[in-house]
Amino acid sequence: MGKFKRVLRCYHCGAILQCEKPDEKGYIIPESLNRATPIQIIYCDKCFETMKAFNNSQLDQEVDQEILKVLDDAYATDAYIVWVVDLFSFNGTLNKEIADKVKKLSVTVIGTKRDLFPSNVKDESLVAYINERFNEYGIKPASVRLMGNTNKMDAKEYIDAMNKARKGHDVYMIGNLTSGKTSIINRALKGFENKTTRQIKTIKYPGTHLDVLEIPLSRSSFFYELPGISQTTSAVGKLEKDVAKQIVPKKDVKMVQRSMAPGDALMVGSLAAFEVLKGKSTNYRFYAAEGVETRKVSSKKLDESISENNVRRSVRPVSERLVSFLDYDMFEYAMENDKKWHDIAIEGLGWLSFIAQGQIIRVRFPKGVAIKESQAKIR
Repeated sequence: MGKFKRVLRCYHCGAILQCEKPDEKGYIIPESLNRATPIQIIYCDKCFETMKAFNNSQLDQEVDQEILKVLDDAYATDAYIVWVVDLFSFNGTLNKEIADKVKKLSVTVIGTKRDLFPSNVKDESLVAYINERFNEYGIKPASVRLMGNTNKMDAKEYIDAMNKARKGHDVYMIGNLTSGKTSIINRALKGFENKTTRQIKTIKYPGTHLDVLEIPLSRSSFFYELPGISQTTSAVGKLEKDVAKQIVPKKDVKMVQRSMAPGDALMVGSLAAFEVLKGKSTNYRFYAAEGVETRKVSSKKLDESISENNVRRSVRPVSERLVSFLDYDMFEYAMENDKKWHDIAIEGLGWLSFIAQGQIIRVRFPKGVAIKESQAKIR
């Protein structure tokens, strides 16, 4: 009696999967094909590499070109830059065009939502993380300040420090839409004393269509708050409003810890997943908003588990916009063996933290959302 086996096709191009001829259609390394099951979604090597290349093109944050025009003025006048980042969603991904405009200027960074982090998290760790991520873009912050929504702010002290640092020049404040710029300004204005005859007002910035808040600092210098940079690479901007509300922390950033070994995967609702392909069994920490749920599953059953969860919704959040593999990006990270804490962060959703020991980790996440591996935010 003859033997038979199921013929598998690449889910993307439809080619019959084969392991003998690398230059022909449908080639896949034997290890990937041998561990595949009939219910898994699998791709030939060519399609998988094409998808990874496509993924790389999606990580640049879009920015209004008129904001860049305003920053040309900032550069021309040697202005002082205040760059506001949301400590939770900030994964170190910056817009390169903006970074190039301001990296020769004096830049101070304000990290907001400090109060959402556990009390045992040290300020020094968060400051070091911010400095390292900005340094990657050629920016060496003159200072880094951390602020929480519920923390008291000495408005006069902040204004005095800013006036000293700007050395008589204009100030331009930039940041993402929900970074907390407006909250900082509202709190600072409580200690602001206008010593000029000019009014605080919203203006059309000259040569653009942008509405910019203008605050007089002296007879010849101003503070400008630029419109928020759109969150085109954040999970918050890619998902439905009700799902986005679930992934934005309101009280605390929650940490769950799981021991995982090769063959294990961590589902983050149906929004994302982390698979351990290679490495020692170790503890992984996932940080996210309190409403985000996780589940440890077998990598072999990951596709099945996500599909089932889309129906049963037993692990939340679940998005109606993520219904097939075409709605996800996928990356693999081959980690070094430096024994240091590292993060793989999905912008706006959360981050996986672990000690690097030569693991290979595959990450699945909503298409177009920025992902970044770096040394850990919390150490």
